[in-house]
Amino acid sequence: MDIQIPAYAAPIPSKNMGIEDTRRSVTYHPSIWGDYFLAYTSNVTVILGHEEQERQRLKEEVKKLLAATPDYSLHKLDHIDAIQRLGVGYHFETEIENSLKYIYDTYHESNDLRTCALRFQLLRQQGYYVSSGK
Repeated sequence: MDIQIPAYAAPIPSKNMGIEDTRRSVTYHPSIWGDYFLAYTSNVTVILGHEEQERQRLKEEVKKLLAATPDYSLHKLDHIDAIQRLGVGYHFETEIENSLKYIYDTYHESNDLRTCALRFQLLRQQGYYVSSGK
């Protein structure tokens, strides 16, 4: 009984063949953009003086907002969550850490599922151990 294997299913002998022999070369047309984007430098990353002043003013405003909000309120949790979701939490690390430490140390029972879930999420993200019973 003679079994014939089709040519497309047979392995390609590679003892005497290099990779150039087994792959076809493809020549693409040059890009219409050339090397423009490789050498592109943006001046958007340069922060002007008035922009820096505005950034500092806004940071101080958020710090005042965090300080004015009572630590035990849901609004404090909402502010911290919004700051972290916006990706600017690194500007307010000490304020957030102090607030979450207070929230962790002085736990108040809450029947509101949203408050419990947000408290759990924020404390866990900060590295506090919070069980489902506390």
